[in-house]
Amino acid sequence: MKLFLLGAALLVASAGAQAVTGAQTVPRLPQAEAETRARTVLEGMTLDEKIGQVSMAHFFRFLEGGKSGPIAADAGDVFARLLPGATLNGGGDAPQPNTPRGWADALRGLETLGRQNLPGGVPAVFGTDAVHGVNNVPGAILYPHNLGLGAAFNPALTQELARATAADMRAMNMDWDFSPVADLGRDPRWGRFYETFGESPWLVADQITASVTGLQSGGVAATLKHFVAYGSPGLGRDRANAEISLRALHELYLPPFKAGIRAGAMSVMANSGSVNGVPVHASQNILTDLLRSELGFKGLVVSDWNDIDRLVNTFKTHADLVRATAASVNAGIDLYMVPNDVEKYEAALKEAVEGGLVSQERLDEAALRMLTFKAQLGLMDARPSGSGVITNGRALAKRAAAATLTLLENDGALPIKTGRVLVTGPAMDSAAIQLGGWSVNWQGVGKGNVSYMPKVSTLATALKASAPAGVTVSALPDSKREALLKAAANADTIVVALGEAPAAESQANNPNLSLPSGQIGLLRDLLGTGKPVVLVLMAGRPILLPEDLQNRLPAFVMAYLPGSEGGAALADALYGRAGFPGRLPFTWPGSLGEVGLTADRPPEGAGDAPLPLYPLGFGLDYTTFRTSDGQAARTADGVKISVTVTNTGEKAGTATFIVNASLPPAGNLEAVSRPVGVVRAELKKGEARTLSLDIPAERLEAFTGDAFRTVRGEVLPGQYTFKTGDELVRLSLP
Repeated sequence: MKLFLLGAALLVASAGAQAVTGAQTVPRLPQAEAETRARTVLEGMTLDEKIGQVSMAHFFRFLEGGKSGPIAADAGDVFARLLPGATLNGGGDAPQPNTPRGWADALRGLETLGRQNLPGGVPAVFGTDAVHGVNNVPGAILYPHNLGLGAAFNPALTQELARATAADMRAMNMDWDFSPVADLGRDPRWGRFYETFGESPWLVADQITASVTGLQSGGVAATLKHFVAYGSPGLGRDRANAEISLRALHELYLPPFKAGIRAGAMSVMANSGSVNGVPVHASQNILTDLLRSELGFKGLVVSDWNDIDRLVNTFKTHADLVRATAASVNAGIDLYMVPNDVEKYEAALKEAVEGGLVSQERLDEAALRMLTFKAQLGLMDARPSGSGVITNGRALAKRAAAATLTLLENDGALPIKTGRVLVTGPAMDSAAIQLGGWSVNWQGVGKGNVSYMPKVSTLATALKASAPAGVTVSALPDSKREALLKAAANADTIVVALGEAPAAESQANNPNLSLPSGQIGLLRDLLGTGKPVVLVLMAGRPILLPEDLQNRLPAFVMAYLPGSEGGAALADALYGRAGFPGRLPFTWPGSLGEVGLTADRPPEGAGDAPLPLYPLGFGLDYTTFRTSDGQAARTADGVKISVTVTNTGEKAGTATFIVNASLPPAGNLEAVSRPVGVVRAELKKGEARTLSLDIPAERLEAFTGDAFRTVRGEVLPGQYTFKTGDELVRLSLP
C-alpha cells in the first residue's frame, strides 16, 4: 500500500551535495566556498566587467539570423563587447538544428566562447523557462502545468517531475530554470493562474519545496518567482498593482517563498507588477528588507523581462533609464533580465555608478552574487558535456496527467462501458489547447517563429485506440455542425472537449472566465440532443458556464492543461480503467461576483458568505471514502493529526483530504477554515488506513495588530479545531 503524508517534511538536498543527472555528476559548491572563489575573480575585474556581469543578453544575440540559426561567426566578439554574466532563451528562438543535440552543442559552444572572452574565464550562465518539462525544445515531452499538479496534491510527484526536467536540462547544458512559480492563484482571471499550484499558501508551500528540491538535486538552479504578491493583481490583469495588507503579506503570500528559501532555492525573480503603488523592481523594502533581512535569502535576485525599462515606459515612476537603473539596483536587483538593448542598460548603469547614484560597493555586491551563483553551479571548473539526449518521459507524463484529473459532475454517464461514443469539440485533438502556453513558443504551439507541432496523445485518438470491447468511437469536428448533430442523434454517449486557446502572461488574461461563444453554442446544441454529454474541459482556470448548461451536465471532467499524454490519461479515466484522483486546488466561483472567494476567506460583517460552485478540494471518483477516529496531539514543533480513512465504495481509489484548522479568537479576522496540510492514500476496495500529518506551529500562527500597524505572528493560546473530511477534533494549546 502506498501512503502519502503531505506536510512540511520533504527531504531537502544539502547545499554541498553532488547533483547526479544520468551519467553526469555536477559539482555543487557550498555557498561559502563558492563566494571565496568568486571574490578572487571579482578582485581582478574592471568597472565595465562588473557591469557586464550583472547584465543578461538574449540567446539570439549570438545566433546567425537573429531569432533562429547556428552560432554566429562573431559570437566571441559579442561576448567580449557585452561581457554578459548570463544569457537566456525566452521561448521561440532556437539554435540550428533545433534539436536536443543542437541545443547541447550550441550551449556548449557558447560556454566555450564565454570562457575565452569573459573575465576570469567564467562563462555566462544560461537560463530558460522550463516550466512543465523543457518546453521550448522540440521533441521534449511536456508535463501538466502547475495548476494540474496542484490538483494532484502529491509533492512527491512534483519533485519527480522537477528532477526529470533537470536531467533533460543538464543533458542540453542548461543550468538555470526560471521556475517554480511560488505565487498564489487567488484570482482566476489572471493570465498566469495556471502557472500556480493553487490558492492555499501552505498547500502551495509543500509543492514549492518539492519543485526546488527536485530541480536542484538534479543539478539545475531553481528560481522562486515572482517575489511577492504577483498573483493578486487588480482586476485580475497581469502586472497590475496589488493592494495588500501586512497581515495578508505574512499570512498568505510569504509561506511559499519561505518554503522555497528553506529548500535552498538559489535565485529569486522579482514581481513584474507593483505592491501598494510601488513597483517591486524599485522597492528596497520588498527586495532587501523583506527578502533578505526578514526571510534570510542569500542568493541571486534577478529582474523579470525588461522590467527596469518598464519603470520609465509603463509605470512612469522614473524619469529615465539611469534613474530607473539606480533605483532597481539599490532596491536589490542583482541581475537585469534585459532581452534586447544590453548596451543601453550597461551604459545607464555605468553612468549611475560614475555619477554616485549607485555605489561601487553595491555594484560589487551584485557582481559577487552573480559569480557566486555560477561557482555554485560548477561553471568555474571544467565540466562534463551534456549528452544531447533527453529522456522519453511519456510514461511519467501519463502518470502525472492521470493524477490531476478532477471529476466535478457524474450522474452515471461515466464510466463509459458500452455503446456508440461520439467525440467532438476543439480540444479533442488539439496539441495547442492541451499543452497551453509556454509550449514550444512562449504563447504556445503555433504562435511563434518555431513551427514544430508536438506529438501528443489527444483525447479523440486515445478514445479510439483504447476503446474496450463493446464500445465504438467516432470523431467529428465541431465545424461540421449539421453532420455532427446527425451523428449525435445516433450516439449513446457524447464526449465534448472544450478549452482555452493557448496564451501566456497578459495575453492569457480572461476577465470574464469564459469560453468562446462558439464553444458554448456547441455545448448547448449537444445537450439539446437529450443524449448523455460528458464535458472535458482543458483550461488554465475555472470557467463560468451559463447556468442553464451547468445544471444540465451529466458528467464534467476538469483536465486542466494535461500535457503530452493528457489524452491517454483521460481515456483510461473515462473508460473506468483508472479513477479521478484530482481535487480542485482552488475555489471555483459560481459567478464573476464571487471571484476572490477562497477557502480561507474570513467571515463577513453580515455573518454570511457566498457558497462557491465547487469548493477547494472538491472532486468525485468512482468510489467513496469515509473519515473516522480523528485525533490531535501536541508535538514539540506543532500538532500531529491522525484520522482513519476507509474506502467505502466498490473500486480502488485515491483518498485526498485537506486538513483545515480553525483558530481561537485573535482580535482580528481569521479564516473560518485555514488549510494547513493534506492526507492522501491509495486505498483498495474496503480498505481502511490511519493517516497522520505533522502540522508545524507556524501554520497555526495568527497575525495580530491594528489596521495600520505592524503585525506579529504568534500561536495564540486557546482551542483549535481541526477538520479532516467529516472528522472534527479539538485541541487546546497553551
